[in-house]
Amino acid sequence: MRIMRTITELHRDRLLAEAEEADIEGLTKVAENLTRQIEKAPIRPEGAGYTYPHEDFEQDVQDNLWSVVVRTADFHGASIDSNKAQELVDFYTEELVSAIKSAGKITSKIGVYEPSVPGETRQIPVIEVEEEE
Repeated sequence: MRIMRTITELHRDRLLAEAEEADIEGLTKVAENLTRQIEKAPIRPEGAGYTYPHEDFEQDVQDNLWSVVVRTADFHGASIDSNKAQELVDFYTEELVSAIKSAGKITSKIGVYEPSVPGETRQIPVIEVEEEE
């Protein structure tokens, strides 16, 4: 059984702001798609314990692409060779994730919610601001 993936409250708030901005700018399709994603994503509080291994992330993407395969075959009343479909899903998983990372200027290969490996410690940078009087 797959775990229902959540998003942080902060991420939800950012998506809400983007959806509202898209709506104001007349980008109805963007606004509606963002709103649908927000509505179906359970929210977790900031700082709540959460792990998301890379293998689970990749499987989630593949599950969604397999849904596209199944929807397409059913929509067209067709049968699609499952081996060819898996090849396409593998290819587009890598291509899509890479393109999204590029668009978001994401350079890290490690997700922020991946579990630590034995002996690894996570360091959170603290930025102090000194105000002049």
